[in-house]
Amino acid sequence: MATVSVPEVKPDGGFLPRQTKILLGAFVILGALGFFIFSSLQGNQQYFLTLAEMKAKGDLATKQAVRVGGNLAPNTTHINSKDVTAEFALTDGANMLPVVYKGILPDTFEKSTQVIAEGKLGNDGVFHASLVLAKCPSKYDPSKIEWHDSAQAGNLDYKP
Repeated sequence: MATVSVPEVKPDGGFLPRQTKILLGAFVILGALGFFIFSSLQGNQQYFLTLAEMKAKGDLATKQAVRVGGNLAPNTTHINSKDVTAEFALTDGANMLPVVYKGILPDTFEKSTQVIAEGKLGNDGVFHASLVLAKCPSKYDPSKIEWHDSAQAGNLDYKP
């Protein structure tokens, strides 16, 4: 009969104990995951600027997407329903910013006074918005709402 010899197993004489290696590996993985999440969120972060702050930025405002807010300037809204574009101006009393938006405006846009536009400022001084948000009026007044019968056709012509 043949005999088989079992080799002697020596304990790990490595630089670090096994538990330390596992903890160090877990720390590296969690650190990399945390860095990935932080860097992903950093690119999506957009700060809200007032018109004065945006004007103070100068040429830097044309290089990055920002959110800018202000009051809707009266009698500046022009909506083209065929091209689904809107032109309006934001103001803070001292500054005025023309805005161009391609898309459907929020329902509360015409009745709102405060508007937030997200996009980039063009070299021509016109803000090209990719998203428009309108603040709802602070007080609800049902007497100012025009109620229509569902059988009546609505007027979709927004041209001034």
